[in-house]
Amino acid sequence: MIVSPRTKETKDPAKLVRSGVFALNNKKWKKAVRKFQAALNDEEMQNNAIVWANYGIALINVKNLPEALNAFSVAVQIEKKNDTFWSKKGLVEFQLELYQEAENSFRQAEKLNKTNDELPILRSRSLRKQDQIKKAVKVLESGRKRYPNSAKIPIELARIWEEQNDLEKSLSVLNKALNETNHPDPGLLLGQLCLDKQEYAKAIKTYTTVLERFPDSYHAQYGIGVAYHAKKDYHNALEAYRGVITKYKNTKPPQSLYINISRVLREMKRPKEALDALYRAKKLGKPSLEIFLLLADLYIDTNRPDKAKRSLEDAVLMDKTNPALHYYLGMTHLSLKSYKEAENCFKRSIKLDSSFHDSRIQLSLLAINAKRYNEAYSIVNEILALDPDNIKAMRLTAQLAFDLRDFRRTIEILKPLVQKDPSHTKDLEILLNAWLILSQPEKAHTFMVELLNNHKELRSQLKPIAFFNQFLEK
Repeated sequence: MIVSPRTKETKDPAKLVRSGVFALNNKKWKKAVRKFQAALNDEEMQNNAIVWANYGIALINVKNLPEALNAFSVAVQIEKKNDTFWSKKGLVEFQLELYQEAENSFRQAEKLNKTNDELPILRSRSLRKQDQIKKAVKVLESGRKRYPNSAKIPIELARIWEEQNDLEKSLSVLNKALNETNHPDPGLLLGQLCLDKQEYAKAIKTYTTVLERFPDSYHAQYGIGVAYHAKKDYHNALEAYRGVITKYKNTKPPQSLYINISRVLREMKRPKEALDALYRAKKLGKPSLEIFLLLADLYIDTNRPDKAKRSLEDAVLMDKTNPALHYYLGMTHLSLKSYKEAENCFKRSIKLDSSFHDSRIQLSLLAINAKRYNEAYSIVNEILALDPDNIKAMRLTAQLAFDLRDFRRTIEILKPLVQKDPSHTKDLEILLNAWLILSQPEKAHTFMVELLNNHKELRSQLKPIAFFNQFLEK
């Protein structure tokens, strides 16, 4: 299909083509489309496959895929033995979800080009889109024989087996490729799969093998650090991460590397060094939400709640709709004794997510501190209405019910809680006191007898606490 050009551009088709190519090289796609359209009004240019192909490339970049397919179809008709034209045609067909046609185009390109290991991959993807998995696998296995040093083909094959939930075959393909190909990528993917399966020792072994073959692979070095980090072997993780820095040499390392170093140092109780690592991370790129949150944690660790507050305020600016950020900012305000600001943060958190009950718990505690007990009681009862199994709310409700002399409510909440877990001695003490105040000591004693029979270790735990002596005497 030829679109009518502007009249002033019809004088010199060759010049129009040169102008179109120049526009193409400078990514001025619309101008390139216009120039090639005009040039293709010339009869001689209509027989030039390269012009049609360049026109197709320009059309792809202006998202006009149907016309781009038209252009490449003409190009392959004019020059049937050009593998690049067939490949481009197949890519457009693939994007248009014409998978059978795409597979045919990639097959034609593969016949003409015996050195491009991308072509069997593209062909297999077209077959997979047609649910022809066996054929897709066969194409890739044939490709492995023709391109024994290809890293891309085994990776593609491994991903197919992974999609088919046959992880054993996926790992086998990658293991073989790790030893046969001259590229680290199969080994890196194998290491990642081991990490995903939480097989950290295997991941370390795999990445170590990659490093032995490809000593400059900072990705493998990084993978070793991640595996040790996941194992909580922080010393070796730190050593591995620092090894990544040396492999980058004069290249800027990724921000995530210093974030991970900071996390490891924090776990090693070296918060000042962890902060230094985070400052480095901030210099390597735009500060992320992760950095601000970790900074806040480290400032809290080093008893600098004012700086923690500023970091959390920066985090909130980045993600104003995250209820957890408002909650953590509220907790920081609490440590600074800025109670009104804390209350506002907790309320904003609940406004963003009505199920964010940790903020309601804090609001109830603030109400208790202000001696607004009925308000606090109302808040925790609201939590239990929405989330009956919320342990924090249950305990707080029971305590408030006791303080407000609603002893039956206290017993109703605490009895099943203590039966399930009597190790929380404060719950047990409140429960027994509630029965005693209601002048029901026999119920308290009967409950304790059953509890001691069911939990033999409980007696020794309660002996040091004077209140329980009246229930432990035989």
